[in-house]
Amino acid sequence: MNHNVFEEITIEANGLRFAAKMWGPKDGKPLLALHGWLDNGCSFDEVAPLLGEYRFCALDMAGHGFSEHRALGSHYYFTDYISDAIAVSHALGWPRFNLLGHSLGANVALMLAGTYPEKVENLLLLEGFGPQSRSSKDGPSQLRQAIEKNLRFSARRTVTYKTFDEIVAKRMIGGTIVNEHAARILCQRATVEVDAGWQWRSDPRLRYASPLRMPEREVEEFISCVDAPTCLINGDHGIPLAVLGFEQRRKQHRDLKVLTLPGRHHLHLEGQSAEIAEIIKSFIS
Repeated sequence: MNHNVFEEITIEANGLRFAAKMWGPKDGKPLLALHGWLDNGCSFDEVAPLLGEYRFCALDMAGHGFSEHRALGSHYYFTDYISDAIAVSHALGWPRFNLLGHSLGANVALMLAGTYPEKVENLLLLEGFGPQSRSSKDGPSQLRQAIEKNLRFSARRTVTYKTFDEIVAKRMIGGTIVNEHAARILCQRATVEVDAGWQWRSDPRLRYASPLRMPEREVEEFISCVDAPTCLINGDHGIPLAVLGFEQRRKQHRDLKVLTLPGRHHLHLEGQSAEIAEIIKSFIS
């Protein structure tokens, strides 16, 4: 598949410089796509070219890909991704748009649609249905564990890989497992060449533990505010829906369609792109 027919753009929004890959005609139906944790806009390289009638914006979220890192002393709080996405939509001149997300991006997309229901026309989620929550009694221990883990992590040195193939091999087994094809696509924007080899381009602070999480009831309240028709697509070997607390959460949604396709967590990069593109076109139309 030819991934090269796109426009590379930068967007000034929310005090940051964001990078994005844009496909499709400028007067096409607006579709904003949000990738997963430690991924980047290349996550949608297999799907976007199949959606020619859409103005498809595959955003590099803050700290990821070619987008700017947050300032020193700042953090990567979940809610900031929602603010960033809204600011980007304003900068693009999109008062209302279709929204697609994968993994972390799907979690952000769902909560954005609950926060700004009037802005999201249709919502498409891949392998994600809201953020991880906590019980109300776990707040103090969650905060303490995060602080101590993050202090240890901040002292770690940057790892350099000798070759691009070596860093691709690391991505294949790091976090969620992907095949070599998917890893090479993601590493186009996830890595940077230095004198001694290759390093990860993403902000190391993205790996910090979350100091606070929402109580589950609050997550469910956001879901209940979503007006957009929603399609959730999962891989049959992806993240089990039970891990997401899905059965309780789905009761809060007014208009939800759930589909399961063959594949793992990155099914949209591992052979299911054509079927997912057809689902998107059919669902939105």
